[in-house]
Amino acid sequence: MIDEATQKALRAAYNPDGSDLRRHQLVMLDMLIWLDRLCVRHAIPYWLSSGTLLGAVRHGGFIPWDDDVDIELMLPDYLRLIKAIAQEAPAAGYALQTSDTDPEFLFPFAKLRDTHTNIAEADGLDSLQAFHGAYIDIFPLAPSASRRLHRLGSKLIGTELKMRVARPGLRRCMAPLRFALKHIAYPALRLLSATGAGATHRHLIPSYFSAPRIAGECLPTGRISFEGHTFGAPHSPDLYLRRLFGDNYTSLPSTIHTHLATDSNTPASPINKQ
Repeated sequence: MIDEATQKALRAAYNPDGSDLRRHQLVMLDMLIWLDRLCVRHAIPYWLSSGTLLGAVRHGGFIPWDDDVDIELMLPDYLRLIKAIAQEAPAAGYALQTSDTDPEFLFPFAKLRDTHTNIAEADGLDSLQAFHGAYIDIFPLAPSASRRLHRLGSKLIGTELKMRVARPGLRRCMAPLRFALKHIAYPALRLLSATGAGATHRHLIPSYFSAPRIAGECLPTGRISFEGHTFGAPHSPDLYLRRLFGDNYTSLPSTIHTHLATDSNTPASPINKQ
């Protein structure tokens, strides 16, 4: 974890108490607490993933400039979690967003949405969707041996999404394409990619994130501290993060050091990506 003085400087620069970003992070934290309790109650193993896990290890909570929360779990556990969320989320003021609950949400993962807030993606690609509250991304993992096939799936869904947003009046005409992709093309890519995958998993095709996850690095899960609470974590957070971000994942990006040194009023863009 970075030293206390650096963490304090980062908080002051990016997400001081009372800022819009910090308020957003605290809404997501409440959602994560609820989701964790649901998973514990139903014995569903999950783990903080990607930048959220990086924040837990390096910052003890949110990366100061981060504005989302990601969790992962294996596909069979994901299906159990989706059923549990569908049953219990409304009473908590949350909504489940999947391609079944929102026809304009094209992806094979889920979002837990807060129904009392409203946010908009900068690229506008969520403009047609039914839910716009703060969210947690819930990613299922499936066996996948081929990054090339995974990236093909991401190109297909990216093109489809941009077409639907650019030409909303043609959505009905695009229904056959949506059916062919969702029920034929993507399942075929998943089947091909699973051949010879062994312990290698990736986000379920189609997804924009193609970095591999290794089953033994993720399961059995443990617990990790995040914003003063504990949540699910991969079996080996270190191996997991090295695979996604490289051996120097505990170091801050150079642009962040430059921003702190110059005391700029414009935060540097986050560059920790998969």
